[in-house]
Amino acid sequence: MAYLSLHVAVMTPLLASLAIRLEQVDPAGKESALGLVVGAGTLVGIIVGPVIGMLSDGTSSRLGRRRPWMLAGMPVLAAGAVLAAVIESVPGVLLGYLVMQLGVSAIMSPLLAVMPDRFPEEQRGKVGGLLGFSAQIAGVAGFQFAGALSGSALLLFLVPALVACAGVLLLVFMLPDRPAPVSGRRRLDLRSLGRDLAFDPRRHPDFGWAWAGRFLIQFSLMFLTTYQLYFLTDHLGYELSEVTDLLVITGGVGLVVTSVGAVVSGYLSDRLKRRKVFIYVAAVCFVVGFVSVASASSFTGVLIGSLCILFGAGVFGAVDLAVVTDVLPNRETEAAKFMSVFGVASALPQSAAPLAAPFILGVGGGGNYPLLFLVAAGAAVLGGLSVRPIRGIR
Repeated sequence: MAYLSLHVAVMTPLLASLAIRLEQVDPAGKESALGLVVGAGTLVGIIVGPVIGMLSDGTSSRLGRRRPWMLAGMPVLAAGAVLAAVIESVPGVLLGYLVMQLGVSAIMSPLLAVMPDRFPEEQRGKVGGLLGFSAQIAGVAGFQFAGALSGSALLLFLVPALVACAGVLLLVFMLPDRPAPVSGRRRLDLRSLGRDLAFDPRRHPDFGWAWAGRFLIQFSLMFLTTYQLYFLTDHLGYELSEVTDLLVITGGVGLVVTSVGAVVSGYLSDRLKRRKVFIYVAAVCFVVGFVSVASASSFTGVLIGSLCILFGAGVFGAVDLAVVTDVLPNRETEAAKFMSVFGVASALPQSAAPLAAPFILGVGGGGNYPLLFLVAAGAAVLGGLSVRPIRGIR
């Protein structure tokens, strides 16, 4: 429930609310502004997330290692949502999103560590499938919030944030969480902090390849999630009021196919004790889906391609979480640190893809969405192939 509710607050801005808000405050420069806001906001998460993860591993509070950080992040998330909604300028939206990302990072880093903390290898595929399923439900909920609350900027940002706080608070009350032992405590020294956060993929190559695969798949997916709304309005000519309804349809049907992909692949991966084949299947789905979207002349083509991509995302999300948990270095003492570093592979594309997209869209005179989605397909191919060198899984 915490994972689902937090992803409501993560996905709603990425899928709809930031695009809607920036069109309100800067309609002429909305595409560049969206890239700036998403990119800069995500950069904050990339920097802050691993730091909080490492500190969480060494937290010796009576509340435990994970819960104090979750509690601290909730008011920060809500405050950022209010700022993004009430300040009538691009810098104001950017400021609010930066604060939101601080709150999300404080919650997400310890939350990601719960899986390696508590689940054995034979359950990781199933748990990963359920978590992937939860993230997809959050995306559908994000579209629903966008359609229902688009008339009020404050509600559009604040309601998803409050949903996240409610779900996380439930986990805080229910989670058995022991404090770190005295030997696990860390001093707040900047030089040692930077050294501890450094990750050498040569020492842990399996983890490095898993990180690269997650980055490439998420990089490709971000092109769709961030620019799908503008593709339908600017390239295919739909009205904004129509698009929010169409995206609800995509999200609703996509929930079914993503759920099937996530839950079934997670279950089969545990039963067959194989991970790589499911990553390959996911990459193929991404390629077929992006080619379909790139060549679409109507919403029907976009829907078919999006559903194929969402099925692949479900398959990948479930098995990928199991892969990284299987190859996680120093699981007993540094789970939150390494899961936060792995989380950067999801967060970095949220910054890199929107920053790269305007340059791709500008090829040929501007608005080159077909090329954008073909680039996404190429990234997905590389992401699927990245699991081949991993030796710790089959």
